[in-house]
Amino acid sequence: RKYGYTSESPTIYDLLIEFFNNNFSLGKKSTIAKESKILISIWKDTISYQSAYRELSRKIADDLKIESVLNDANLEDIIQDDLFDLIDKKIVSELVKLICSETISNEKLNQLIKKRENKYWYLDYEDFYSCLSNGMQMISLIRKNGKTNIESFTDGINSYIQQLFKIDYYYRKYIYHYRKSKQNKILQLLTDKVEKVYCNEWLLGHGNEWQRIIDEKSNWDSQFKISQQRFFNDHVKPIITKGQRLFVIISDGLRYECGWDYLQKIQSEKRFEGELEYMVSTLPSYTQFGMAALLPNTNMSIQEKSDNILIDGLSTQGLISRSKILEQFSGVRATAINAEDFVKMNTLIDGREFVKLFDLIYIYHNQIDKVGDDKTSEHKVFEAVNRELEFLMDIIKKIAAMNGTNMIITADHGFLYQNNELAESDFSIGSVSGDIWKESRRYVIGKNLTGGTSTKHFTAEQLNLLGDAEILIPKSINRIRIKGAGSRFVHGGASLQEIVIPLLKVTKTRQDTTKQVDIDIIKSTDKITTNILAVSFLQTELVSDKILPRQIRSAIYAEEGELLSDQFTYKFDVTEGTERMREVKHRFQLSSKASGRFKNQRVKLVLEEPVEGTSKWKQYKEYYYTLNISFTNDFDDM
Repeated sequence: RKYGYTSESPTIYDLLIEFFNNNFSLGKKSTIAKESKILISIWKDTISYQSAYRELSRKIADDLKIESVLNDANLEDIIQDDLFDLIDKKIVSELVKLICSETISNEKLNQLIKKRENKYWYLDYEDFYSCLSNGMQMISLIRKNGKTNIESFTDGINSYIQQLFKIDYYYRKYIYHYRKSKQNKILQLLTDKVEKVYCNEWLLGHGNEWQRIIDEKSNWDSQFKISQQRFFNDHVKPIITKGQRLFVIISDGLRYECGWDYLQKIQSEKRFEGELEYMVSTLPSYTQFGMAALLPNTNMSIQEKSDNILIDGLSTQGLISRSKILEQFSGVRATAINAEDFVKMNTLIDGREFVKLFDLIYIYHNQIDKVGDDKTSEHKVFEAVNRELEFLMDIIKKIAAMNGTNMIITADHGFLYQNNELAESDFSIGSVSGDIWKESRRYVIGKNLTGGTSTKHFTAEQLNLLGDAEILIPKSINRIRIKGAGSRFVHGGASLQEIVIPLLKVTKTRQDTTKQVDIDIIKSTDKITTNILAVSFLQTELVSDKILPRQIRSAIYAEEGELLSDQFTYKFDVTEGTERMREVKHRFQLSSKASGRFKNQRVKLVLEEPVEGTSKWKQYKEYYYTLNISFTNDFDDM
């Protein structure tokens, strides 16, 4: 009686089929009351009954042949519907086609994905939607900038750090989420498109343009301010000479876009402030040289018959050697330590005692490069990046707990990565000859080296090194053929992805530096006269570095706490645009109790927010109304 259900052979399952049919945007309507929407809403939001909802939703979808109904459906007709997970499959499938044919704008795609964010099945398909968003962003940026002419070395670097690095960022995020989706075949068309555009038009096309600039360089100048070899003098010394303790965290292989990603995490923390600069690494851009360049250094050379770098004749290989150089040349009490050993320390006891002994502490971590440099694990390098960014957050929090205030996070070099298997044309033509000391996919060190027109030749002096060593670098993104070595993850060359490294300066503050954005409602009346209440929610300011998004869940309740409507969940995270663009509307469906038992009583619209780290919600705001619904509103449309 309550829901207007009639049947010659009534069953609970038949009732549910009627409910789903009536509330499905493309379903067959019957006499079922609109209040059935509330029951489904409460059912979906009740954790203890969600497994039953999922099982029954899929069974009902099968019995109602929803897949067949969706085949010819328009996106706009189903974009707000979330009864069946088949709806998300249909939406993802259609959006893949639109992106691949480049017939949808970035703005339109984001609007459609945003409408799915608060839907029931979204978390099941979050990786799919992330692929759509990141793939689209990457393609759009390449289309806009892929054929840009580079005027000079400085112009190329500046263009990269200001915007173009995001192409590599979006590609990394795409591949990461694609792998998390278990490389689902529904994304295959888009993945092929992403790989083709990224590898051919960006890495190769832009790489060839950048190589033209590299070909013109006869010296890798260490005197310009952004040189990695000036790191100690320009960035470390000014802090330690003021008597301030400094922690330098060096993450092996943390390229620039990863540093930018890490900055976003820092900015969302309550008591940390971060600033991102950049440096240009040594050439070749490999670990031994990059690590040495970050130490106090004057005279640097390559040890004969190896790739080990010497500073004033002293080895820089390994933790003990680097610690000795810091002790001898830094001018302060200095040491070096592995990150794993550092985080194992008890913060309040041995940790603080250790820190008191030094003015300068270098902390080394090797996760990205370790995974990428192994042929058997190089395909997991983007997962390693994610783990590394989380680990770096743990380190700075550990430092802060040990009363550390000043931190610098940087890297020895960056990297190139292509997820697809490389074609034969991606390898340099011809073999390298001469007295070879060290050979890698992206560089060769030795004497009397020749490599043909596909490589660029440097002497040690041209690379700011003492001695008579010579170096060959493959041009553009080409690799050197080496038996048994990985080829998808490489570094050592002169590509922007390899040589532009992040320089993050992080400070621990005493006061909170962030807050969540405020949410209000635009209230035109304090009376509810029909069983539909339209509410406009307003994000009062734009989300920024220090103003963070806020998720809310809202519904109408009786004063005694009984739920009287469906529930609406939404994440407010608009970063640009007018006030109108920050407004979101929802039409709450009230139950028949609102015009019955609670007629003429006060009710409240309650806004809740999640309790961090739990599945619980806490009250954020509430707004009061008086119920004055006529009995005629209990009748559905007739």
